[in-house]
Amino acid sequence: MKNSAMSCKLFFLSALLLGLSFIAAPTTAARPSLHLQLHRIQKISKLSGDPLVKAACAGTAEFEPECVSTLQSAPPHQRADGDALAFFALRFVEDHAVNITTDIKKFLAVPDLAPLLQSALSDCMDQYNPLDDLIEDAINAILAKAYSDAEQFIDAAITDINQCDAQLKAHNSEEKAENKTGEDVQLAKNLTEFNLFLKKMLSAAMNILKSN
Repeated sequence: MKNSAMSCKLFFLSALLLGLSFIAAPTTAARPSLHLQLHRIQKISKLSGDPLVKAACAGTAEFEPECVSTLQSAPPHQRADGDALAFFALRFVEDHAVNITTDIKKFLAVPDLAPLLQSALSDCMDQYNPLDDLIEDAINAILAKAYSDAEQFIDAAITDINQCDAQLKAHNSEEKAENKTGEDVQLAKNLTEFNLFLKKMLSAAMNILKSN
């Protein structure tokens, strides 16, 4: 009988503690998982044996390994043709711009997002929305052999990304002044790095066109 009473008492205490743990647990919503993390390539054994890839990635500075690795993933027939390699680079940027836009939408839905970061991300959304059209216009211009027009569209795409960067820089400057760290700061840093990478890939496409 004593053992039965003791078991009932332990069960009651366990249930009580479990209930208290649920009451004490915070009910904050989990932040969305993001794609915004660029995996940097530290080094590659050899840059490239493809002349167009080498010419395209010249001047991409610290992102040269990523640029070369990306363009080397194109099929051989595209790596051997200037227009086709430019298409590949532009499509790469277009696809990643769509992913970035999707991630920004997720973060804008987070209720406790810092107001300045929310403003910066909203502005970045405005700048990223026209990128699809600009890249498609650049591709159509290349198809028409209107390379100077294609370069203008690529320049416009780079300008849009620069405007996003300006807003993120303002956010980071204020956060740094207030000695803030955390997910919001890291998100802005990740997006800034991704912006720089995409601009380098757009520059690579521009280099290809200039070599035609």
